[in-house]
Parts: sequence; structure tokens; C-alpha cells
Amino acid sequence: MEELKDVTVLFKTSIVEHFGEALLNSLCNLNSMDDYQNLDISLVYNLLRNVCKNVTPPKRGWGYEPSADDVSLGADIERIRSMWNRYCDGETEFLYLREIFVRMVDRYGNTSDLVKFEDTGRIKILSFEINPECQDENGVVLTKALKAVLDILEQEYCVVVKGAVGTGKSTCLNYIDRHYRRNQWEVRRKVGSITQSDVYVPVDETRKLLCCDDLFGVYNRGNFAATAEIITALENIEQKVNQNMKVVLAIHDHVYEELQKSHSIKVFQNKRNVVDFNELSDAEMLLIFNDQRKNGHCSKNPKCWFRNVDFDSIKDTLKENTGKVGNPILTLLYSNLHDTFAPKKDTQDIVKELCSIFQNMLENNPDLFHVLLYVMFVETHSLDKNVEKWAYKLGSLDSTMVDQNVSHLDAFLFVQADGRRIKIKHELLSFALFKCCASSMRYLPLLLKHCQFEMIEEIIRPIHSPNQSEFCVILKEEMYHVLNSRILKENLILYVQFHPLMESSKFRYSLYSMMKSEPLIRESLVVKKKNHKDKSSTKKKKSADRKEF
Repeated sequence: MEELKDVTVLFKTSIVEHFGEALLNSLCNLNSMDDYQNLDISLVYNLLRNVCKNVTPPKRGWGYEPSADDVSLGADIERIRSMWNRYCDGETEFLYLREIFVRMVDRYGNTSDLVKFEDTGRIKILSFEINPECQDENGVVLTKALKAVLDILEQEYCVVVKGAVGTGKSTCLNYIDRHYRRNQWEVRRKVGSITQSDVYVPVDETRKLLCCDDLFGVYNRGNFAATAEIITALENIEQKVNQNMKVVLAIHDHVYEELQKSHSIKVFQNKRNVVDFNELSDAEMLLIFNDQRKNGHCSKNPKCWFRNVDFDSIKDTLKENTGKVGNPILTLLYSNLHDTFAPKKDTQDIVKELCSIFQNMLENNPDLFHVLLYVMFVETHSLDKNVEKWAYKLGSLDSTMVDQNVSHLDAFLFVQADGRRIKIKHELLSFALFKCCASSMRYLPLLLKHCQFEMIEEIIRPIHSPNQSEFCVILKEEMYHVLNSRILKENLILYVQFHPLMESSKFRYSLYSMMKSEPLIRESLVVKKKNHKDKSSTKKKKSADRKEF
């Protein structure tokens, strides 16, 4: 019964095209086996022909009289259709009828007592090829948006893939990557930023594809120091590429919106080449959800109640989504943590619910929490290397504890572990963990000292910043000195000079006061600034030489 309801979702457009809304409604309204008799006979035949996996086509194919030696189920179904249609034309004598009946009894038992025979008019059984709205190819649902990217790339040089966090943009880029490699293209992957050299096409005939994920950063507009260079590369992309160069750029909605407030980038304004990944059809979401459930928590627990949850209830829950994150990431969470995310209200603030999960983990299993925290801090941990020396501050971590806990983390969805390295599976999980730490005076200083600085740069904002979104964390003034100590210690001031934090006079005062009080730091900054200028001059000279050449 549930499979038939899924069929109505996957094949809805094709069913309506051939049979109309009324027959589709009869299929949607099935509640028990007694309702099967209300289905249109042509609809039943075409479902058997097109949808039922255990019904193989006759040797001669559907729509043709089967050969005498073909006694498969599909052949018998086709014979029944042929006999009925000839009966509608007035024929009353049929070969093979007895043999078909015997084979059906062998297959399904004697069900004639349960069937009411009614001649409702001699209406022929029509045969159609009905097709699903979308398909699954090796675990990737070929959505309309993904197909649109492929179609645009056939004609254009550049496509912008845009959507909320967790809508499937990275999955799209991975698919495009494999597709073009199969077609003998050289593919280059970038994350966060691109430069003019990335879109430079050499004089040879090599066909190149550039895929850049999380353009301008994951959480907010990161890469503040490189923003101007990225924009220059984007503005000159038309002049740089040709028929042997394709570019696919993926960007989060909230990053795109923040950029729009300060920059009008031409490549983003060409709506013909911008593909929105936020809108997914019911058929697409059904396939995505089924794949996630098949590989999620239920795959390890055959008695799990979530196995029996129908797609209609999932749709009702997804209606509560505010659009800040994508439906695919929500169904992924449901498929692995359904006891937590089953209530509809949890969909409205997914980050808050994830923070609660991490807080509970800290209270009930601190070792697991500290290993996860360490993985976020270092971004990727190689299992053949020692844990960083500072890790003991998180909870006396060592390599043994990481090894012991990584399998438990994998079971709870949070990390990818391939036997060689571990990393958090999704940026939404990383952000929620970051936010959880930022709310604790015990962990916030550790976060500012040891977390990947790029992540801090993208997420942290001053209290009065106009560029605040759901993926921001406000840095309290009492923590300025902790972050500034790291900036000065690691000579990062050149990388934060365009950051929103520098718009805060109190932050600037704190930073420059510390810099003045540390002569060694000030001297190293001068040296670094000189080296930075020298590198910039060298880069410009190389660029000029190349143009002259």
C-alpha cells in the first residue's frame, strides 16, 4: 500500500498525462486491499508494466502478443490484456486461458473467491510507457536543478549553483565532476575562492572544468582579505574562458545575500545561468529521503519505528522549514536522529536543536564530545598522526581516545571516518558545535585559540555589525583580547584588516594597544607586510609578462 502511494508521487506527472486527475486520486485514496477493486484496469496494467520490479517484460516487449514459449509473469499479463481487448471487439474463444489461470494459481494461490467479477463495459486496456519525474543514479538523485546545470554547461561557459545550506549543491558539483571526467575533461576543484589564474586557459587544446564550492566562504562572506581578488576573477571570467573552459560556482544563499549588500557582481546578475537548488519536487524529495533512510539509523535496526513512517508525514514536517537550511539536510537528520527531530517544531530552529544534542553529549559522554570538538578544531585529523599537544585542554585527549571514540561518532552521523582520517560530515553540524562552544566561557577561549582561523573569520562578528545572519556568532568585548592575542601571535593582522570586526572601534583599539605593547610582534608584522608587498609586485610582474607574451 505504501509503495503504491510512493508511486503516485514519483509518477504523478505521467499518470495525470495519460489517465487524468480522477484516476490519480483513486490511487492516492487507497486505504485497504478492498480498495484495489476501485482502480481503473488500464491504470493497474500500466502500473504492473512500468512500476512493479518483479514483473519482467515479455520477450517480445510490452504491447505485442507474447510468443508461445514465454510463460513469464509479464507475458501472461500481456496475454490477459490482449484477450480482454479482443473480447471488447466481440471475440469469445481464447487459447492459453486455462494455462494462464493455472500459472496464476501456482503463483498466488486461488484468489477467485476474493474477487468480484463485474463487466463494467467493454473498455479496452490501453498500454503506455509512464516515467518517473526523476531518477536515482548511483545514490545521486538527478533533480531538475542538477539537470539544468548540465544543460546550461552544454551552451554556456559558467553556471552559478545557489541555495541554502544543505540543499545538495556539493552533491551536484561532485556529480558534474565525475560526468566531465568521464568525458575526458580535466577537472580542478577549489573551495572558498578563485583567482584570475584559475580561469586562465592555456594555449593548448586541453578541456578544463573548474568547480568551486562554498564561494566566498561557508558560513558568511569569509575570505575577507581575498574578496577583491575573487570579485576581479569573477568580473573578468568572460574574457578569460573559451569553449575549452567551463566554470561551476556554488554559493550559499546567506553568503550571496551578504555580498549583494556591498557588491554587484555581473556573473550573479545573469539569471539565465543561476540555478536555484532550494526548490525540490515531492518526487525528488521522496527519492532523497528513501536513500537517506535506507543508509541511516534504520539500516542498523530492522525494528526501528521510523521504517514505517510514510512520506506524507515527512512532507507535513518539512512544511515547517523556515528555509534557512535545505530540506535534504533536514531529512538526513531525521533519518539518523529521528527520535530527536520527529517533532515538527524542531524544524523551525535546527541549529538550536543540534546545540542541545551537543550539550547533552557533553554532559553524558564528555569523551565523545571532546573528540568531536577536536575534530572540528583541526578540521581533519589523520589517524596516523599524533593529536595536537594543546588537545589535553579539551579533556586530556590523546590518540588512543580519538581512536576509541571515532567509531561511536560515525554511528551518530557526525563524522566521516575512512580508517585514515576523520572530519565532521557537514558544515551545519560544525556551525552548531561552534555556536555551542561560543556560548560557554569554558570553551570559547579554547575555540578562539585553537579552532581553524578561517572558520573563526567567517563566523565571528562584532556586536553592532550590520552583516549578521543566522550563521553568525557575536564576539563579546571581554573576549577581544583572546582573539587579538592569536591574531598577533600568528601574524594574521593582514588577513583581518577587511573583516567586520575591524569596523568596531573597541576591537581596533584592543588590537592596536596589544600590538604597541609587543615590539617583537610589531617588528614581525612590518617584515611580513614588506614580504606581502614583494610577493604582490612579483605576481603583477608575472601577470604583465604573460600578457606581453
